[in-house]
Amino acid sequence: MATSIVIEGKISVDAVLRSKYRKILTIYYDVAKLQRKKNKKRVRYLKQTLESAKSKEVKIEAVDQKWFEKHAIGKTHGGLAAIVSKRTYQKIPELLKSIPGIFFFLDGIEDPYNLGYTIRSLYAAGIDGIVMKQRNWLDVDGIIIKSSAGTSELMPIALVEDIDTTVNFFKTKNYTIACTGKDDGQSIYQSNLKPPLFIAIGGEKRGINRNFLEKADLRLTIPYEREFSGSLPLNSVAVIIGFEILRQRSYSNN
Repeated sequence: MATSIVIEGKISVDAVLRSKYRKILTIYYDVAKLQRKKNKKRVRYLKQTLESAKSKEVKIEAVDQKWFEKHAIGKTHGGLAAIVSKRTYQKIPELLKSIPGIFFFLDGIEDPYNLGYTIRSLYAAGIDGIVMKQRNWLDVDGIIIKSSAGTSELMPIALVEDIDTTVNFFKTKNYTIACTGKDDGQSIYQSNLKPPLFIAIGGEKRGINRNFLEKADLRLTIPYEREFSGSLPLNSVAVIIGFEILRQRSYSNN
């Protein structure tokens, strides 16, 4: 039980029910909310989640509001929560089992909300997977799941200890290695962002690892409309590049 966490809300619970990367141990629901007749839509949605859990033989417990006051972080749980197992992460070779794809390396991201927002955007843009440096996200897993609208449970994610070894592995698989930067780069709108592609985005403070910069085949910049010497937040850069990749993919398919 030491490696279990509490997640809250229908979106988070539904995502873990669909996930290949962790299991739901027990679902808890506010029995009073299920019996309310004023909001039939919310009751119907709650029943749908419980029926889905039953079909997967997940343990379900009816509790009262006091349980949520004790265990829930916020007040937007909607009367639904679950205790889930620790997430399993992929090894790099597992990410590359399918056809050549596009993977993002997120370097220097610390805030769990920003990580969740970034995963949500990259998932919506159709990015195939995410690579991050090894660290323990267990204490903030619930925040990441919620801020990502559940997509963190569906997106393949690999944690690595040595980025140099990781880059070299992608190179052996004929991936183009790309990174972002403000100087000496090529506009993302003039770059071929087609798979196979491994692209690194650095945090605002530390930027991209120097060794990564030296090994990059392609340096990308996001052009600004007006004079601006600052850097965009990592999650903004991910959104812009992720959806430019989607645009290029869509254009190519059409």
